[in-house]
Amino acid sequence: MARSISPRLRGFTLIELLVVIAIIAVLIALLLPAVQAAREAARRAQCTNNLKQIGLAIHNYHDVHLCFPMTFTAAGVSPTGGCTAGLTSWHAAILPMMEQTPLHNAINFSIGNTDNCADGDAFIYGATIGERHPNATAARTVINAFLCPSDSFDVVTTMGASRPAPHNYSGNAGWTPDTSGTTPGPRLGRHNGFIGLANPVDPADWHTGPVAAAQITDGTSSTMAVAERRIARSSDPNDVQAMFDEPPATRSYCAGSAGTARPLNRWKHFCYVVSFPDPAWTVFQNRSWISGWGHSGSTYLQILPMNNRNCHLYGGELDGNILNTPSSRHPGGINALFGDGSVRFVKETVADPIWWALGSRNGAEVLSADAY
Repeated sequence: MARSISPRLRGFTLIELLVVIAIIAVLIALLLPAVQAAREAARRAQCTNNLKQIGLAIHNYHDVHLCFPMTFTAAGVSPTGGCTAGLTSWHAAILPMMEQTPLHNAINFSIGNTDNCADGDAFIYGATIGERHPNATAARTVINAFLCPSDSFDVVTTMGASRPAPHNYSGNAGWTPDTSGTTPGPRLGRHNGFIGLANPVDPADWHTGPVAAAQITDGTSSTMAVAERRIARSSDPNDVQAMFDEPPATRSYCAGSAGTARPLNRWKHFCYVVSFPDPAWTVFQNRSWISGWGHSGSTYLQILPMNNRNCHLYGGELDGNILNTPSSRHPGGINALFGDGSVRFVKETVADPIWWALGSRNGAEVLSADAY
């Protein structure tokens, strides 16, 4: 009788299994960068949309108040020892134009956003917002439109026990008043950016004053209004190592006193060569959207290249004369809102003269769109 012979079942050998695993690993390795790039593209698009919303809000604010919003950089001592109005950012001013009217109405603008003004100028060096501050609830409210999804954050007590919510978008205050511009000459004397700086306690000490569209003689399409800034990673002023581990984009350096009419290129050199790490101020960067305190980063000065260090000048806490620098986690540059409401991606390779021109509202520079 013929015997039926059944075929032997054969499994994978170890070598074949390893080859399959290797092929799958290679495919994943090839696919992962594409997935990450797609996710970053989506985050960058959301960031662009946030800036467009802010742009609409800024222009609606101008329609109502006949000027663009300002940051109030100082507060004064009231007869009772508390703080009078001040230290409030331009972010708080545009809340009604961003469908945040109840939050805007909850803010007491007649009280300075700091815990204590009684001790002379102590608020200049630590404008924190405690949990018992009248604006504590508003300060801790997270606003998604003020946050870039490419940058992560945690809500900490660095800016006070109320745990203020952070932000990623800073207003362009222009150049330091202590520059002569691109060439040697007399001091500029005032900031020349898009977002005005003011001291509500002393009307005579208006660092910029309100900025109206008619004052932007360079053209709103050639003047940056708002730029991205990273939120500081370190949260403890005593954790020096954490601050030194930070990338330069969020690290602050001290460059001594201002008052000298250096051209912009000399200011850049001064902040790089003369300055030294100043970790005490690094932790506050962009940690509170409601605060107008200089170190909280509601505004920046367009002098140092993007994605680089911040340069702190003595006394800058009071009048916003701090060379904060735009930065982002988008590869190759930052998203920037221009004065005409458009949002463009500015490359980090942009030449210094172009960068400086984009920060000035009245420098009479002629710019081509392909220059940045």
